[in-house]
Amino acid sequence: MAFYEIPLQVGNQKFNVTLGKTIYKLRIIYRTNQWYLDILNTVEKPLITGLLMCAGIDLLEQYKHVINGSLYVVNFEQDEIAKYGYLGSKIKLYYED
Repeated sequence: MAFYEIPLQVGNQKFNVTLGKTIYKLRIIYRTNQWYLDILNTVEKPLITGLLMCAGIDLLEQYKHVINGSLYVVNFEQDEIAKYGYLGSKIKLYYED
């Protein structure tokens, strides 16, 4: 198994990414001082929505029947909340196949 960093930018965003052998669309939105992740298929049908991007847990743990693999958030500013400007620099997203 290998870890892959999913490149993120500052700000709300929506982009395609390959997880395993499947292309998904990720939508990341900042709400109420937290980052949230939605995973959609390529025609934008929601598969998983409203995932709080918490560091240190497998975001896909309870969704193995939907998507194979694991998604992890790492916050390199662990003493602080997930600030808006930290996404992509101090807050990173990793996929493990």
